[in-house]
Amino acid sequence: MKAIGFDLDDTLYNRLTIYKNTYQEMQATDHYLDLDFDTFNQVYAEFSEQEYQAFMAGKKTEAAFKNDRVIETYAHFGHKIDQATAQQFNQLKNHYQKQLSMSEDLVALMESALSKGMTLFVLTNGSTKAQIDKLTNLGVDQFIDKDKWYISESMGGSKPQRKLFDAVTADLNVAPKDILFVGDDYRNDIEGAIQAGWQAIHYAKAEVPNTVATCTTDNFLEIRTLLGNL
Repeated sequence: MKAIGFDLDDTLYNRLTIYKNTYQEMQATDHYLDLDFDTFNQVYAEFSEQEYQAFMAGKKTEAAFKNDRVIETYAHFGHKIDQATAQQFNQLKNHYQKQLSMSEDLVALMESALSKGMTLFVLTNGSTKAQIDKLTNLGVDQFIDKDKWYISESMGGSKPQRKLFDAVTADLNVAPKDILFVGDDYRNDIEGAIQAGWQAIHYAKAEVPNTVATCTTDNFLEIRTLLGNL
């Protein structure tokens, strides 16, 4: 391997922790919902994807899609909230997001890859500003140069579109077979990477049936060990 890349959300950090803390704090306000976080988050994730696609299509601003996904989630559960409350939710989320940090095992993996002369990069879906903020909060720039932060909005598309992976390949100037990608989303990260000729590690607890991934694991120490065999 000459280059190893990472997805951001739910790979370099666990965003469920951020959303759970946000939801629990909102539960202490006038906007209590009689349901657990997992139920709330499942619906929130669905509206997030819909609103993100509207944003990427140029139909909504970043602020609108982030507020609307909150409003629609609460409405789904029969509770009407206004823009100010949606902004409150997002402000809480941003507060917890600023407390992000990478795990020691992930840092060890990056340090090991760099010591082997590998180029590190990030390829993530999302709005440019939001993803840069997360990467900065995580301290990713200590290991990955900012010109190797590839963000979908800036690239004019979204994973799993082949053109994003091909653009990264061209910019890295590395043969596709020598690129390894680590991501949690099977369709966007794994199938997208494999179709571009990369190798791919599915960062997940359970293997997808008939997976095309090089391997499946949620252990960065195991990935570190695998690097010596790829």
